[in-house]
Amino acid sequence: MKEITLDRTDYKIIKALEKNGRISNTQLAQAINLSQSQCLRRLRLLEEMNVISGYRAKVNYQKLGYSVKAWTLVTVSKDTPNARDNVMHFLQQQSAAINVHGVTGDVDLIVEVCAKNMAEFTDLVVKQLYAHADVVSTKSYICLDTTKQDGSPLDNV
Repeated sequence: MKEITLDRTDYKIIKALEKNGRISNTQLAQAINLSQSQCLRRLRLLEEMNVISGYRAKVNYQKLGYSVKAWTLVTVSKDTPNARDNVMHFLQQQSAAINVHGVTGDVDLIVEVCAKNMAEFTDLVVKQLYAHADVVSTKSYICLDTTKQDGSPLDNV
C-alpha cells in the first residue's frame, strides 16, 4: 500500500472534522486559517485518497432502548475449511453485531454487540453464534460504563 504524505494543515482538517463532521467549509476554513477554496480543494483530495471515507451521525443507541453493549470473542474451527469466512458471513447478517474484527491471538474474531436487552444478547450469542457449526467457543464481556469514547490517535499531532 502506498504511503500517503500529509502536512500539518491536512491534519488540522481531519481533526476538525473528527470533532464536527457537519462543520461548513466556511467554518472549517476559518478554523484552520485557510481560504475557502484551498480548504475545499484539500478536503476533496483527502476524500479522493480515502483518508476521509465518509460522514455519519453518532447515534446514542441507549437512548433508543439498546441497553446492552458487549464484546464477544469467537474462536472458530481450525478443522473446517472456510470456517472463519462462514462465521463472519453469519455475523454480517446480524444487526446486533455492529462491528466484527478478525484478530490475531487466542481467538479469531472480536464482535461488538449492541442489543436491546440480555434476552436479545443471549439469543444472538448463545442460541445462534455459539450454536453455529463452525464456532468452537465464545467469551463475552459486558460493558459497565465508558470513560473514553471516540478517541483519536491524532490528538497529539
